[in-house]
Amino acid sequence: MNFQLLNSTLLRQLVLLIVALLLGSPVSSYDFPLSSSAIRDAYFRGIRQADMQDFLAQYTRVVPEIQLGESLVTRAKIETPFLQVAVHAGKTLNYSAQDAVNDFYGKSAVLRLNLEIPYMANAPEPGSVKISVIQNRRQISPTSDDRSPFFPATDPYTRAIDVGEIVNMEFDPNKFDSSTLTIKIDTPDGQHAKTEFDLVSLR
Repeated sequence: MNFQLLNSTLLRQLVLLIVALLLGSPVSSYDFPLSSSAIRDAYFRGIRQADMQDFLAQYTRVVPEIQLGESLVTRAKIETPFLQVAVHAGKTLNYSAQDAVNDFYGKSAVLRLNLEIPYMANAPEPGSVKISVIQNRRQISPTSDDRSPFFPATDPYTRAIDVGEIVNMEFDPNKFDSSTLTIKIDTPDGQHAKTEFDLVSLR
């Protein structure tokens, strides 16, 4: 028997098997409902405080097309159920992975979108900015939409003025999938912008 040929064949088959397993493995991406394994992943992600800031930054976008002056820039933040578990785990003392599974597995959840939109001094009343949330060419309606005036931080001797809106929306997480999510913003003074979250890479 030609052992060299046999070893070469076995090695080639092993390489093909590894490649097939890698291609068949699911990519970490948005998933809901969260499995117990995903909740544990979120827990361990949340307790790794060393790079938590970088992790959270992935869920935030700066939208420079709409801003007021040089310091007030529109920001959008998405909070997936996975992120919410991670944040909860990171700030809760004496909390275990099993605690996280008990608290979140099979429970109702929401996907949150938070925006700070500064666009003009003495802005119109909250609700004047139009927000469109689109995925797969389909607009997704929120289950709740809370608006408030955006008052930037000032020193105690300066009167704060309303410069835009703070928007807090909640959505049914089952309405989303692992594809690009687009947020469109239209202000009443004619400014337009959009930003995207790639839910293929965000869980």
